[in-house]
Amino acid sequence: MDSSQPVRRWATSNLGSLGFVLALLVALIHLFHPQRGLFRLVLLVRSGNASLLVTDPRPVAFVLSAIAILLGIQLVVADVARKRVYLLGMALMATYFVGYFTWHLSGHGGFLPGRKPLYHGLHPLEAVVSHLVDSSLAAVAKLAEATLFIVLSALYRRESYERQR
Repeated sequence: MDSSQPVRRWATSNLGSLGFVLALLVALIHLFHPQRGLFRLVLLVRSGNASLLVTDPRPVAFVLSAIAILLGIQLVVADVARKRVYLLGMALMATYFVGYFTWHLSGHGGFLPGRKPLYHGLHPLEAVVSHLVDSSLAAVAKLAEATLFIVLSALYRRESYERQR
């Protein structure tokens, strides 16, 4: 007997719960991120200098996307448009992933108006690896986002299969 069978059975029967926990984790990481979350956004808005949000749009993106995840959790729990929510969740997780690597490979958003590329004296790829190694929060976030993408994909497939039956 394959020793991974009990683990697979547990994961399959608890896929929704696993998705809930991962989605909540990803939302909380982004909503309360120490430098890019809600508190930073409030500080920037209160400063009255809206141009700061143009040169670094991450606080707005982090907060709005975290709220979207929390709304998505509510919709799934209420059994409203689950397949659509799973697809949107996968798109958001892909956006987080692509956004993180684009941001760091471009020298911290060096493509944005008013920002000069910053690579910390490293090759862009080395800078990305350095950020992931040096920040346990970033590493946990990327792992949680990738895992959530996989779980949402499985939930989407299961939902599709159950609707065909």
